[in-house]
Amino acid sequence: MKRFPFFGLFLGLFFVGCEVQLDEPVAEMTLQTRSAVEVLPADAQFVGMVDLQAFRNSETLDPFSEHGLSLEGDDSEMAARLQDFLNATGFDPEEDLREVYVAAPSEDAAPSLVVYANFDRARLLGYVEDNFSGEFEKTSYKSFPAYLAREADEQFAFAIANDNMMVASPEMAEVHAMLDRLAGTGRALDDDAEVMRLVKQVGGGNAWFVARGIDTQFDEARHGHKEHEAMERDMAQIGRALQDMAATLTVEQTGLRGNMWMVTRPGVAASDVADLMKGVVAAMKAGEGANKQMMETLDGVRIRPADDRVQVSFFVENEMLASMR
Repeated sequence: MKRFPFFGLFLGLFFVGCEVQLDEPVAEMTLQTRSAVEVLPADAQFVGMVDLQAFRNSETLDPFSEHGLSLEGDDSEMAARLQDFLNATGFDPEEDLREVYVAAPSEDAAPSLVVYANFDRARLLGYVEDNFSGEFEKTSYKSFPAYLAREADEQFAFAIANDNMMVASPEMAEVHAMLDRLAGTGRALDDDAEVMRLVKQVGGGNAWFVARGIDTQFDEARHGHKEHEAMERDMAQIGRALQDMAATLTVEQTGLRGNMWMVTRPGVAASDVADLMKGVVAAMKAGEGANKQMMETLDGVRIRPADDRVQVSFFVENEMLASMR
């Protein structure tokens, strides 16, 4: 399987929840998603999004709640530089970052990122010019200043397209390609009907991903725990049976609700994959770590096969999410 992040995360979630009709979107694609798919590359094997604002509104899921950018009591040089940056640009990542999108045509290709935030483009670019002119290589493309930072064998390129959008990638060529698409030239993700079929289904959530080309290289995990062997075999069989996968999460007041769709390879019965998923849930319930709360959650699992796909619906309450942090 292409080793994209989130695959194991969603397979390992504790499944319960409401049902959504197969092939119907959970919600309308957001405006930002409609904009991002016009900039991200076509033929992506993986595309995903996280709405940071939605997670910040949850005390349990806020990514900044424990490890935020508080500089109080930090007298290091890095802290001083960061504080200077915040003061000079008016940009506060904890408040101003909104959505982050990532897409990659293959496992080995450089990913493309689109970041939406409340930028003051002029102030940000002015700060970069005044403070990092010796550290960034600057070029101009399509009237946009683009920057490349190098350190050892790693590099990072970016361009701030406007007061709401930054495009970035390890490769400057990918940044240029996104700027081309922003100007209306070149094939974009929304030209790829197959991937957009899945994006439209999940793209209304607060976090989602679509992964394609899953079907041939899934390695069976080996952790040396005898109690996990059956579950690992089932998960390996599921991975080998799949062609595509899509999943979406929505932050609610009392927890995290989501849906996952597993699209089977031609010739593979969705009912067989559903049976394997039920085996995974049964193994989780039989595990040593299955406490009362987890058992109640797993008892509400919804696994439904239909046509060429299997839908898994789940809900994880805040109390359980807090215990997992």
